[in-house]
Amino acid sequence: MMNAGVARAIESVEKRGDDLRMVFSGGALPNFNDALRAERTVITGEPLSLVLPPDAFLVAGEPRAPAYSRDGALAVRDGVLVSSDGTPVLGFRDGDTSGIPQTLQVEKNDAILGRAEDLRIEPDGIFGYARSVLDPGTQVASVERVIVGRIALARFPAGTRLERVDPTHAKPPASVIPHVGTPNDGSFASVEVQRRAVGGVDSDAAIARLQEAYLTMRAFGAEERARNAFARGAFDLVK
Repeated sequence: MMNAGVARAIESVEKRGDDLRMVFSGGALPNFNDALRAERTVITGEPLSLVLPPDAFLVAGEPRAPAYSRDGALAVRDGVLVSSDGTPVLGFRDGDTSGIPQTLQVEKNDAILGRAEDLRIEPDGIFGYARSVLDPGTQVASVERVIVGRIALARFPAGTRLERVDPTHAKPPASVIPHVGTPNDGSFASVEVQRRAVGGVDSDAAIARLQEAYLTMRAFGAEERARNAFARGAFDLVK
């Protein structure tokens, strides 16, 4: 049976390796916080990519049990606004007064007929697109702007420790209720559009921590081998 110390050391190496692979990931939430650095941002020119205010998270996943993310590399898949791993990004639909962030989705017929063009997010969080329409009487084509809704942002009380769900999503303790709003609503700043955050994990620090974890694993392994050898020797003497 594997020694508990060896098992923990192996797990640490695996998690440190995962963290190193997040060096260029936007909104990365590593297993350990000792290799974090300030986010850097790059210009993408992509109309659905954005950089969040420093204290803000996107609301994502299930509306009744959301997770929170700083992954601003957004896209539209099957008409739904999603983050880079395909998780729906929630917001307040145009005309919805429920106060509960919901999935933001292109109108079904526009998505099916391919009429949704120029999809983009504005600095105030509005997600919308251009729709070409043809007047049946005059046969004159025109373009109208369709507003799907505004992305939701969340902020947590100072000192809140979020629980990591996956590499880009986290949840607060059950007792913590976030403040939820939208960009440029007087509570949250605007988002920076056509940009995204990269490199929240320091590569040099991540490599150093991985090496330390590997050396620890080797030390535990050597100790385990020595213990096993001693046990076999004692057993042989008994025989």
